[in-house]
Amino acid sequence: MAEEIRRRGRGGRRRPSSSRAALRRKVRELRRLVPGGDEAPEGALLARAADYIAGLRARVELLRALAAACEVAAGQPMQAVGGGGGECMG
Repeated sequence: MAEEIRRRGRGGRRRPSSSRAALRRKVRELRRLVPGGDEAPEGALLARAADYIAGLRARVELLRALAAACEVAAGQPMQAVGGGGGECMG
């Protein structure tokens, strides 16, 4: 009985094996992308992924603020890719 319950998805229907395989692939990819995800159980993996994403967002906001400060200090917008406006950091 317990095995039958595990095999069923929402609404009591069995999930096709292709969706289980797709889920396994996605979890494997998430483990690869999240630092420390290799050792984490699935529940902890999702929590780590959420924390990691929040940290990345905070870094992006910090870098945007630094770029804006450099633009103000240099008196001109910084180039998006490598060039000009580097006076702020150096």
